[in-house]
Amino acid sequence: MKTLPAALWLDLLGKPFHEGARGPHAYDCVGLLLEIERRLGYSVPEWGSHARVLETALSHWETVTDPQPGDGILIRSDEPRWHVAVLCGNNFMIHAHPDCGVVRERYNSFPWQARIEGYYRWKRTY
Repeated sequence: MKTLPAALWLDLLGKPFHEGARGPHAYDCVGLLLEIERRLGYSVPEWGSHARVLETALSHWETVTDPQPGDGILIRSDEPRWHVAVLCGNNFMIHAHPDCGVVRERYNSFPWQARIEGYYRWKRTY
C-alpha cells in the first residue's frame, strides 16, 4: 500500500484538539479529516462534528473494502458516538483526539482495531 505523503500532514501533528475547530491552530477529528481532504485537492463540503450530522454526512461517503491513504476511518466511540481518522498507510492513521490533540498512530492495534466501523472514501463529485 502506498502512504500519504508526510508533507500533507506532518505540520498538523501536535496541534491541540478543540471541539468544532477547523484549523489552522486547532482541530477536532472532523476538522482534521476535512483539512487533509482539502490538501489532497478535493472540495469537500463543510459539515459539523455532532454524531447526528455525521450520520447525514455519510451519504457523501462510499464504503471501501480496499482502503487507500487519504480514506476515512469511521471508529465507534462512547462520547461522542463516532470518531473519524484518516488512513496514512502502513497501518497508521492521523486523527485529532481530545486527550492528545493531532497524532499519528496505528489503527490496527488496541484500542482502535476492535472499534473500526469501516473505511470510507468521499464521493469526490463536488
